[in-house]
Amino acid sequence: YSTFLQRAFDQCFQEAALQGLPLRLCLDRAGLVGGDGAVHHGFCDVSILRTLPGAVLMAAADEPSLVAALEFMRTHDESLSAVRYPRDDVDTRLADEECPPFVLGQARCVRSAVQPDAVIMAYGVTLMTALDAAEQVEEDLSIEVWDARFAKPVDGSLIERTLKNGTPILTLEDHTTIGGFGAAVVEEAASQGLDAGLIERAGLPDGWIHQGSRGEQLAEAGLDLEGVIRSLRSAVQRGERHIESPMLTADS
Repeated sequence: YSTFLQRAFDQCFQEAALQGLPLRLCLDRAGLVGGDGAVHHGFCDVSILRTLPGAVLMAAADEPSLVAALEFMRTHDESLSAVRYPRDDVDTRLADEECPPFVLGQARCVRSAVQPDAVIMAYGVTLMTALDAAEQVEEDLSIEVWDARFAKPVDGSLIERTLKNGTPILTLEDHTTIGGFGAAVVEEAASQGLDAGLIERAGLPDGWIHQGSRGEQLAEAGLDLEGVIRSLRSAVQRGERHIESPMLTADS
């Protein structure tokens, strides 16, 4: 279980990562799990494993992407790798589309836009809510949606070209924002000298979420459809403020 990864961290660190061994972790019950309550929520596996040098961290959005992630892991012998997935029903809306292989550090575009008002980088099953949100706002906003696939390494090329165009990014994850996927995107932007102020992050809050259905818990965390739409509009506003007051550069 993602929840109980902390019990295995010593082995991941000392016996696998430090030795350069290709340990492969399948992290079940990632994110919010409904009735089991806070003790079972998998909210910190990314932040735990990101600390390990060379670790490769992935999330599955649906069954085809889980199969593709496992196939990537099968042949990845250079380091520890992990894939996370929730205890939830499997969304099948992309099941009839070709699922491209996982390529290290590359995201997958699932909804393109010529001049997007914002780009959503969704990690794991939050991809499906991202697609719903993009559809809901399409009358007044053009939204591009990416299946992020990797939290380590994140897609630096996607982040670079998006932010250099002045387009805001919304990161989505059913994981704490502290040290999670969104934090990795912000860190990547900062490492490239890009304007991380264009990045809006949505994820689990810095607080315990107790018993309830998974839907109720997602709503409490702002990760249901309404919450994601709010975050998306907030990200677009970041882009608008950036146009009004662009970040100063060394040349300016």
